[in-house]
Amino acid sequence: MNFTNSVVGKKWMAIAGLVWFSYIIFHMISLLIFHQGEQSFNSFYQQLNQHSLYQIMVVFLVMLFSFHVVTAVVRQIANNKSKGRGYKKSYPHEIPRVATWSGASILFIFIIVHVVQLKLFVNDHWYQITVELLSQPLMLAFYLLGVLTLSVHLHHGLSNVLQTLGITQRSYHYLAISISLILFVGFLSILASVAL
Repeated sequence: MNFTNSVVGKKWMAIAGLVWFSYIIFHMISLLIFHQGEQSFNSFYQQLNQHSLYQIMVVFLVMLFSFHVVTAVVRQIANNKSKGRGYKKSYPHEIPRVATWSGASILFIFIIVHVVQLKLFVNDHWYQITVELLSQPLMLAFYLLGVLTLSVHLHHGLSNVLQTLGITQRSYHYLAISISLILFVGFLSILASVAL
């Protein structure tokens, strides 16, 4: 199956993105347990990390993430080659593409750093680790930027998924905006509770 094909690649990227989207909803909801206090938060994450199904899910998510990134890059390179020199625009017209790929790059770095930090700090004191990490101004700013780029990418991704699946009604795009905002506020509430 040719994943660089525009239609096939977009559909498989959409599927991979929807699976990740489902996980992000789960991740945001589980992080909201932070507001219930240290004992509840630590207990939840201790149980979650010991569950074998969660470990399998993490491996599956890493594979999907890799596929999503590689497919996006390969498709973009193929699109650039097919357009040729005559299609190239001057820089001001390229700003949306630059912004999109800059945001995707920041999000990629954010996810990698976040996963590495979690693996480095694995122990039974998840609440304390979260507080210590987000109490550092640089890390707080980094996570704020990460949550912001995630929300923008989700809005962009959800809108594209709907279009790829043939759903073009404006009301669904408002739904994509609403979902992205809810997720942004949910993640932001964790950052705010530590910072304030």
